[in-house]
Amino acid sequence: MVEMKSRNDKILRWALGLSLGANLLVVGLVAGTAYRFSGPHMAGGGHKMHEYGTPYLMAMPSERRREIFRSVRVSNADKFVTKAARRGLYDQALATLRSDPFDMDAMKQVLEEQRTTTLDVQQVVQDAWLGEIAQMDEASRNAYADRLQAMLEHGPMHGDGRMMREN
Repeated sequence: MVEMKSRNDKILRWALGLSLGANLLVVGLVAGTAYRFSGPHMAGGGHKMHEYGTPYLMAMPSERRREIFRSVRVSNADKFVTKAARRGLYDQALATLRSDPFDMDAMKQVLEEQRTTTLDVQQVVQDAWLGEIAQMDEASRNAYADRLQAMLEHGPMHGDGRMMREN
């Protein structure tokens, strides 16, 4: 009888442990989702635009947005820095930050290289975006302006026009 009670206690402990683990997992998922979509990093009502150009591209119909990126990749591939090269610039920045004594001029040089490559890519995408806008008729441009305004006021939309995040 004592042996049976001991076995039931072990089973009960395991069940309670598994239940606690499952509950913590659910709480973690809910908290992570809440933080992802409305945490402190989303200042300004939960819709912080991390890049100024993002709304212009996101408001484009998806087929036109894909066309912009396709044309950019095809026609301007030589202007883009590879992922490995971008990572190399970050590695240089890390090494410079850790150097003793700190070399301000070396850090400025790394940051200048990063800025230059970012501006090059931004210019290429901007030119492709302007090309798409120039091809639109007045009705299409007005519809695009309406989508852009809605996105700026309420956040990104799904392809069918529903808002991705409701206020």
